[in-house]
Amino acid sequence: MSESKVASRKGTPLSEESPSLPTRFSFLPRPHNAEMGNSLIQWIAILALLCLGWFVSTLWTNVGTPPDPVVSEETPSVQAEPKLPVTPSGIEEKTTSSLDTLSPEHREISDSIFDLFQKCQWNEALDASTAHRVARARDDLEALLEGLGPEHVPMLLGLLKEEPDFINRRFLLKALGKIGSEEALVGLIDHYHWSVEMDKESEVKHTIDSLALANTEFSLKVLREYSLAEDTVQHRYRFVEALTRHERAEDAVDIYSQLLRDPSHFRVRQRAAYGLKTNGGNNHSQSIETALAEEKNAYVRQSYLGALGGIRDVNSIPVVEKILLEDANVSTRISAVRALLNIDGSAAIQALMQARDRVDSSQRVQQEIITALQKLGYEG
Repeated sequence: MSESKVASRKGTPLSEESPSLPTRFSFLPRPHNAEMGNSLIQWIAILALLCLGWFVSTLWTNVGTPPDPVVSEETPSVQAEPKLPVTPSGIEEKTTSSLDTLSPEHREISDSIFDLFQKCQWNEALDASTAHRVARARDDLEALLEGLGPEHVPMLLGLLKEEPDFINRRFLLKALGKIGSEEALVGLIDHYHWSVEMDKESEVKHTIDSLALANTEFSLKVLREYSLAEDTVQHRYRFVEALTRHERAEDAVDIYSQLLRDPSHFRVRQRAAYGLKTNGGNNHSQSIETALAEEKNAYVRQSYLGALGGIRDVNSIPVVEKILLEDANVSTRISAVRALLNIDGSAAIQALMQARDRVDSSQRVQQEIITALQKLGYEG
Protein backbone atom coordinates (compact mmCIF):
# COMPACT_ATOMS: atom_id res chain seq x y z
CA MET A 1 0.00 0.00 0.00
CA SER A 2 1.34 3.41 -0.94
CA GLU A 3 2.13 6.09 1.61
CA SER A 4 -0.67 8.33 0.27
CA LYS A 5 -3.35 5.68 0.79
CA VAL A 6 -2.04 4.94 4.27
CA ALA A 7 -2.10 8.62 5.12
CA SER A 8 -5.68 9.01 3.83
CA ARG A 9 -7.03 6.13 5.91
CA LYS A 10 -5.33 7.32 9.06
CA GLY A 11 -6.74 10.82 8.54
CA THR A 12 -3.36 12.42 8.22
CA PRO A 13 -3.15 15.36 5.87
CA LEU A 14 -2.27 14.71 2.30
CA SER A 15 0.79 16.04 0.79
CA GLU A 16 0.67 19.21 -1.31
CA GLU A 17 1.05 17.08 -4.43
CA SER A 18 -2.17 15.12 -3.65
CA PRO A 19 -5.36 16.32 -5.44
CA SER A 20 -7.81 18.22 -3.14
CA LEU A 21 -11.13 16.45 -2.58
CA PRO A 22 -14.31 17.75 -1.00
CA THR A 23 -14.54 16.56 2.57
CA ARG A 24 -18.28 17.34 3.27
CA PHE A 25 -20.43 14.18 3.06
CA SER A 26 -17.40 12.29 1.85
CA PHE A 27 -18.69 9.14 3.55
CA LEU A 28 -21.56 8.85 0.95
CA PRO A 29 -21.13 7.03 -2.33
CA ARG A 30 -20.79 10.08 -4.66
CA PRO A 31 -21.79 8.95 -8.12
CA HIS A 32 -25.22 7.51 -7.12
CA ASN A 33 -26.29 10.45 -4.92
CA ALA A 34 -25.32 13.05 -7.52
CA GLU A 35 -27.63 11.50 -10.08
CA MET A 36 -30.58 11.42 -7.64
CA GLY A 37 -29.97 15.03 -6.64
CA ASN A 38 -29.97 16.21 -10.22
CA SER A 39 -33.20 14.36 -10.93
CA LEU A 40 -34.90 15.83 -7.87
CA ILE A 41 -33.90 19.36 -8.81
CA GLN A 42 -35.31 18.89 -12.28
CA TRP A 43 -38.66 17.74 -10.95
CA ILE A 44 -38.83 20.66 -8.52
CA ALA A 45 -38.07 23.08 -11.35
CA ILE A 46 -40.81 21.54 -13.50
CA LEU A 47 -43.37 21.80 -10.67
CA ALA A 48 -42.37 25.41 -9.98
CA LEU A 49 -42.87 26.33 -13.64
CA LEU A 50 -46.29 24.66 -13.66
CA CYS A 51 -47.38 26.55 -10.53
CA LEU A 52 -46.12 29.83 -11.95
CA GLY A 53 -48.04 29.28 -15.17
CA TRP A 54 -51.24 28.52 -13.26
CA PHE A 55 -50.83 31.67 -11.11
CA VAL A 56 -50.23 33.91 -14.14
CA SER A 57 -53.23 32.52 -16.02
CA THR A 58 -55.48 33.04 -12.96
CA LEU A 59 -54.27 36.63 -12.50
CA TRP A 60 -54.82 37.45 -16.16
CA THR A 61 -58.36 36.09 -16.03
CA ASN A 62 -59.25 38.24 -12.97
CA VAL A 63 -57.82 41.40 -14.52
CA GLY A 64 -59.26 41.01 -17.98
CA THR A 65 -62.75 39.76 -17.09
CA PRO A 66 -65.31 42.14 -15.49
CA PRO A 67 -66.71 40.89 -12.18
CA ASP A 68 -70.00 39.09 -12.19
CA PRO A 69 -72.64 41.50 -10.81
CA VAL A 70 -74.17 38.66 -8.83
CA VAL A 71 -70.86 37.84 -7.15
CA SER A 72 -70.10 41.49 -6.30
CA GLU A 73 -73.32 42.12 -4.37
CA GLU A 74 -71.38 42.83 -1.17
CA THR A 75 -69.30 45.56 -2.81
CA PRO A 76 -70.69 49.11 -3.20
CA SER A 77 -72.48 49.70 -6.46
CA VAL A 78 -70.83 52.13 -8.86
CA GLN A 79 -74.15 53.87 -9.43
CA ALA A 80 -74.96 54.64 -5.81
CA GLU A 81 -78.32 56.04 -4.85
CA PRO A 82 -78.18 59.86 -5.25
CA LYS A 83 -78.06 61.87 -2.04
CA LEU A 84 -80.76 64.34 -1.18
CA PRO A 85 -79.79 67.89 -2.18
CA VAL A 86 -78.38 69.97 0.62
CA THR A 87 -80.48 73.08 1.09
CA PRO A 88 -79.17 76.53 2.11
CA SER A 89 -80.17 75.71 5.68
CA GLY A 90 -77.44 73.07 5.71
CA ILE A 91 -79.92 70.28 6.52
CA GLU A 92 -80.92 67.51 4.14
CA GLU A 93 -84.55 67.83 3.23
CA LYS A 94 -86.41 64.94 4.85
CA THR A 95 -89.90 66.41 4.81
CA THR A 96 -92.04 67.70 2.00
CA SER A 97 -90.86 71.09 0.80
CA SER A 98 -93.32 73.95 1.15
CA LEU A 99 -92.81 74.56 -2.55
CA ASP A 100 -94.36 71.16 -3.31
CA THR A 101 -97.68 72.14 -1.77
CA LEU A 102 -98.17 75.57 -3.32
CA SER A 103 -101.49 76.60 -4.72
CA PRO A 104 -101.63 77.28 -8.46
CA GLU A 105 -101.57 81.02 -7.77
CA HIS A 106 -98.54 80.80 -5.50
CA ARG A 107 -96.89 78.39 -7.90
CA GLU A 108 -97.17 81.00 -10.64
CA ILE A 109 -95.60 83.64 -8.36
CA SER A 110 -92.83 81.24 -7.39
CA ASP A 111 -92.07 80.52 -11.04
CA SER A 112 -91.98 84.25 -11.81
CA ILE A 113 -89.51 84.82 -8.96
CA PHE A 114 -87.36 81.96 -10.21
CA ASP A 115 -87.35 83.38 -13.74
CA LEU A 116 -86.23 86.75 -12.41
CA PHE A 117 -83.52 85.05 -10.39
CA GLN A 118 -82.20 83.61 -13.63
CA LYS A 119 -82.24 86.99 -15.34
CA CYS A 120 -80.27 88.49 -12.47
CA GLN A 121 -77.34 86.16 -13.19
CA TRP A 122 -74.41 86.63 -15.52
CA ASN A 123 -71.47 84.40 -16.37
CA GLU A 124 -69.25 86.78 -18.31
CA ALA A 125 -68.02 90.34 -17.94
CA LEU A 126 -70.75 92.75 -16.91
CA ASP A 127 -70.86 94.91 -20.05
CA ALA A 128 -73.35 97.72 -20.55
CA SER A 129 -76.01 95.50 -22.09
CA THR A 130 -75.73 92.83 -19.39
CA ALA A 131 -75.69 95.44 -16.62
CA HIS A 132 -78.89 96.99 -17.98
CA ARG A 133 -80.58 93.58 -18.18
CA VAL A 134 -79.54 92.63 -14.62
CA ALA A 135 -80.57 96.01 -13.18
CA ARG A 136 -83.98 95.81 -14.84
CA ALA A 137 -84.48 92.21 -13.62
CA ARG A 138 -83.61 93.23 -10.06
CA ASP A 139 -86.04 96.14 -10.17
CA ASP A 140 -88.77 93.80 -11.43
CA LEU A 141 -87.90 91.30 -8.71
CA GLU A 142 -88.11 93.91 -5.95
CA ALA A 143 -91.42 95.18 -7.30
CA LEU A 144 -92.84 91.65 -7.35
CA LEU A 145 -91.65 90.87 -3.81
CA GLU A 146 -92.94 94.24 -2.56
CA GLY A 147 -96.49 93.19 -3.34
CA LEU A 148 -96.40 89.95 -1.35
CA GLY A 149 -98.06 89.52 2.04
CA PRO A 150 -98.08 87.16 5.04
CA GLU A 151 -99.89 84.47 3.04
CA HIS A 152 -96.80 84.18 0.82
CA VAL A 153 -94.33 83.59 3.69
CA PRO A 154 -94.23 79.76 3.35
CA MET A 155 -93.42 80.15 -0.35
CA LEU A 156 -90.66 82.69 0.38
CA LEU A 157 -89.18 80.51 3.10
CA GLY A 158 -89.21 77.55 0.73
CA LEU A 159 -87.40 79.60 -1.91
CA LEU A 160 -84.93 80.86 0.69
CA LYS A 161 -84.16 77.31 1.72
CA GLU A 162 -83.53 76.07 -1.79
CA GLU A 163 -82.01 79.09 -3.55
CA PRO A 164 -78.23 78.53 -3.97
CA ASP A 165 -77.29 82.11 -4.94
CA PHE A 166 -76.58 84.36 -1.96
CA ILE A 167 -77.48 87.54 -3.87
CA ASN A 168 -80.93 86.18 -4.66
CA ARG A 169 -81.35 85.13 -1.03
CA ARG A 170 -80.84 88.76 0.01
CA PHE A 171 -83.94 89.77 -1.93
CA LEU A 172 -85.91 87.07 -0.12
CA LEU A 173 -84.55 88.11 3.28
CA LYS A 174 -85.54 91.71 2.67
CA ALA A 175 -89.02 90.68 1.53
CA LEU A 176 -89.55 88.56 4.65
CA GLY A 177 -88.43 91.43 6.86
CA LYS A 178 -90.83 93.86 5.21
CA ILE A 179 -93.73 91.45 5.58
CA GLY A 180 -92.80 91.24 9.25
CA SER A 181 -95.22 88.52 10.38
CA GLU A 182 -94.20 86.28 13.24
CA GLU A 183 -93.80 83.35 10.83
CA ALA A 184 -91.52 85.44 8.64
CA LEU A 185 -89.38 86.58 11.59
CA VAL A 186 -89.04 83.04 12.96
CA GLY A 187 -87.80 82.02 9.50
CA LEU A 188 -85.28 84.87 9.59
CA ILE A 189 -84.06 83.79 13.03
CA ASP A 190 -83.58 80.23 11.75
CA HIS A 191 -81.67 81.58 8.78
CA TYR A 192 -79.48 83.68 11.07
CA HIS A 193 -78.44 80.59 13.05
CA TRP A 194 -77.72 78.72 9.82
CA SER A 195 -75.61 81.62 8.54
CA VAL A 196 -73.60 81.62 11.77
CA GLU A 197 -73.11 77.87 11.61
CA MET A 198 -71.96 78.09 7.98
CA ASP A 199 -69.72 81.09 8.78
CA LYS A 200 -71.44 83.34 6.23
CA GLU A 201 -70.62 86.75 7.69
CA SER A 202 -72.28 88.77 4.94
CA GLU A 203 -75.47 86.71 5.14
CA VAL A 204 -75.58 87.25 8.91
CA LYS A 205 -75.53 91.00 8.33
CA HIS A 206 -78.36 90.97 5.79
CA THR A 207 -80.47 88.65 7.93
CA ILE A 208 -80.17 90.91 10.99
CA ASP A 209 -80.88 93.97 8.83
CA SER A 210 -84.05 92.25 7.64
CA LEU A 211 -85.14 91.64 11.23
CA ALA A 212 -84.98 95.41 11.79
CA LEU A 213 -87.18 96.06 8.74
CA ALA A 214 -90.17 94.45 10.42
CA ASN A 215 -90.67 97.33 12.91
CA THR A 216 -92.98 95.18 15.03
CA GLU A 217 -93.17 94.42 18.72
CA PHE A 218 -91.89 90.93 18.08
CA SER A 219 -88.89 92.10 16.04
CA LEU A 220 -88.01 94.65 18.75
CA LYS A 221 -88.13 91.89 21.36
CA VAL A 222 -85.89 89.65 19.26
CA LEU A 223 -83.31 92.38 18.66
CA ARG A 224 -83.27 93.36 22.35
CA GLU A 225 -82.75 89.78 23.52
CA TYR A 226 -80.11 88.98 20.92
CA SER A 227 -78.24 92.21 21.71
CA LEU A 228 -77.59 90.94 25.23
CA ALA A 229 -77.47 87.17 24.70
CA GLU A 230 -74.15 85.50 25.44
CA ASP A 231 -74.42 83.02 22.55
CA THR A 232 -74.77 85.86 20.02
CA VAL A 233 -71.92 88.00 21.34
CA GLN A 234 -69.96 87.52 18.12
CA HIS A 235 -72.58 89.56 16.24
CA ARG A 236 -73.79 91.71 19.11
CA TYR A 237 -72.77 94.92 17.40
CA ARG A 238 -74.96 94.05 14.41
CA PHE A 239 -78.01 93.52 16.61
CA VAL A 240 -77.37 96.83 18.40
CA GLU A 241 -77.01 98.57 15.05
CA ALA A 242 -80.29 97.02 13.90
CA LEU A 243 -81.93 98.30 17.08
CA THR A 244 -80.84 101.85 16.26
CA ARG A 245 -82.59 101.57 12.87
CA HIS A 246 -85.79 100.09 14.29
CA GLU A 247 -88.91 102.22 14.17
CA ARG A 248 -89.03 102.01 17.95
CA ALA A 249 -85.32 102.57 18.55
CA GLU A 250 -86.08 104.89 21.47
CA ASP A 251 -87.46 101.92 23.37
CA ALA A 252 -83.97 100.43 23.53
CA VAL A 253 -82.08 103.27 25.25
CA ASP A 254 -81.62 101.04 28.30
CA ILE A 255 -79.79 98.55 26.04
CA TYR A 256 -77.54 101.29 24.66
CA SER A 257 -76.69 102.56 28.14
CA GLN A 258 -75.93 99.05 29.35
CA LEU A 259 -73.56 98.37 26.45
CA LEU A 260 -71.58 101.62 26.59
CA ARG A 261 -68.81 99.80 28.45
CA ASP A 262 -69.29 96.37 26.86
CA PRO A 263 -65.91 94.61 26.60
CA SER A 264 -66.81 92.18 23.80
CA HIS A 265 -65.98 94.47 20.87
CA PHE A 266 -65.36 98.16 20.31
CA ARG A 267 -68.07 98.23 17.63
CA VAL A 268 -70.66 97.35 20.25
CA ARG A 269 -69.75 100.48 22.22
CA GLN A 270 -69.76 102.57 19.05
CA ARG A 271 -73.26 101.40 18.09
CA ALA A 272 -74.50 101.93 21.64
CA ALA A 273 -73.17 105.49 21.57
CA TYR A 274 -74.95 106.11 18.28
CA GLY A 275 -78.18 104.80 19.77
CA LEU A 276 -77.92 107.34 22.58
CA LYS A 277 -76.93 110.09 20.15
CA THR A 278 -80.18 109.67 18.20
CA ASN A 279 -82.50 108.63 21.04
CA GLY A 280 -80.90 109.60 24.34
CA GLY A 281 -81.59 112.54 26.63
CA ASN A 282 -79.81 114.63 29.23
CA ASN A 283 -80.22 111.83 31.75
CA HIS A 284 -77.78 109.74 29.68
CA SER A 285 -75.00 112.33 29.52
CA GLN A 286 -73.39 111.28 32.77
CA SER A 287 -73.09 107.61 31.75
CA ILE A 288 -71.51 108.66 28.44
CA GLU A 289 -69.03 110.95 30.20
CA THR A 290 -68.06 108.15 32.58
CA ALA A 291 -67.52 105.74 29.69
CA LEU A 292 -65.55 108.41 27.83
CA ALA A 293 -63.17 108.87 30.75
CA GLU A 294 -62.41 105.11 30.76
CA GLU A 295 -62.32 104.47 27.01
CA LYS A 296 -58.93 104.02 25.33
CA ASN A 297 -60.04 103.35 21.75
CA ALA A 298 -59.90 106.60 19.76
CA TYR A 299 -62.76 105.60 17.45
CA VAL A 300 -65.06 104.86 20.36
CA ARG A 301 -64.08 108.12 22.11
CA GLN A 302 -65.08 110.00 18.97
CA SER A 303 -68.44 108.19 18.99
CA TYR A 304 -68.99 109.18 22.61
CA LEU A 305 -68.28 112.82 21.74
CA GLY A 306 -70.78 112.53 18.88
CA ALA A 307 -73.34 111.19 21.35
CA LEU A 308 -72.78 114.14 23.69
CA GLY A 309 -73.21 116.49 20.75
CA GLY A 310 -76.42 114.73 19.77
CA ILE A 311 -77.87 114.96 23.27
CA ARG A 312 -76.82 118.63 23.48
CA ASP A 313 -76.49 118.79 27.23
CA VAL A 314 -74.68 122.04 28.15
CA ASN A 315 -73.45 120.38 31.34
CA SER A 316 -71.17 118.23 29.16
CA ILE A 317 -69.27 121.24 27.77
CA PRO A 318 -66.42 121.15 30.36
CA VAL A 319 -65.72 117.49 29.54
CA VAL A 320 -65.74 118.15 25.79
CA GLU A 321 -63.59 121.26 26.14
CA LYS A 322 -60.99 119.35 28.17
CA ILE A 323 -60.66 116.78 25.39
CA LEU A 324 -60.41 119.53 22.77
CA LEU A 325 -57.48 121.09 24.64
CA GLU A 326 -55.67 117.99 25.87
CA ASP A 327 -56.36 114.91 23.75
CA ALA A 328 -53.38 113.77 21.67
CA ASN A 329 -55.48 112.41 18.78
CA VAL A 330 -56.26 114.96 16.06
CA SER A 331 -59.47 113.24 14.95
CA THR A 332 -60.70 113.11 18.54
CA ARG A 333 -60.10 116.86 18.98
CA ILE A 334 -62.02 117.49 15.74
CA SER A 335 -64.90 115.39 17.14
CA ALA A 336 -64.82 117.59 20.26
CA VAL A 337 -65.12 120.71 18.09
CA ARG A 338 -68.15 119.27 16.30
CA ALA A 339 -69.73 118.24 19.59
CA LEU A 340 -69.45 121.82 20.85
CA LEU A 341 -70.91 123.03 17.55
CA ASN A 342 -73.94 120.78 18.01
CA ILE A 343 -74.43 121.69 21.66
CA ASP A 344 -74.47 125.36 20.64
CA GLY A 345 -75.08 128.19 23.07
CA SER A 346 -72.84 130.81 24.64
CA ALA A 347 -70.92 128.32 26.75
CA ALA A 348 -70.02 126.30 23.66
CA ILE A 349 -68.93 129.44 21.81
CA GLN A 350 -66.76 130.47 24.75
CA ALA A 351 -65.05 127.09 24.80
CA LEU A 352 -64.36 127.27 21.06
CA MET A 353 -62.95 130.78 21.33
CA GLN A 354 -60.52 129.74 24.05
CA ALA A 355 -59.38 126.82 21.92
CA ARG A 356 -58.96 129.12 18.90
CA ASP A 357 -56.89 131.66 20.83
CA ARG A 358 -54.69 128.91 22.18
CA VAL A 359 -53.90 127.91 18.58
CA ASP A 360 -54.01 124.16 18.10
CA SER A 361 -50.85 122.44 16.91
CA SER A 362 -52.86 120.88 14.08
CA GLN A 363 -53.89 123.16 11.23
CA ARG A 364 -56.89 120.88 10.60
CA VAL A 365 -58.18 121.31 14.15
CA GLN A 366 -57.56 125.07 14.07
CA GLN A 367 -59.51 125.41 10.83
CA GLU A 368 -62.32 123.25 12.24
CA ILE A 369 -62.60 125.61 15.24
CA ILE A 370 -62.78 128.68 13.03
CA THR A 371 -65.42 127.07 10.80
CA ALA A 372 -67.52 126.07 13.84
CA LEU A 373 -67.44 129.61 15.22
CA GLN A 374 -68.54 130.96 11.83
CA LYS A 375 -71.47 128.51 11.74
CA LEU A 376 -72.46 129.65 15.20
CA GLY A 377 -72.51 133.27 13.94
CA TYR A 378 -69.38 134.44 15.69
CA GLU A 379 -66.94 136.19 13.35
CA GLY A 380 -64.70 137.90 15.93
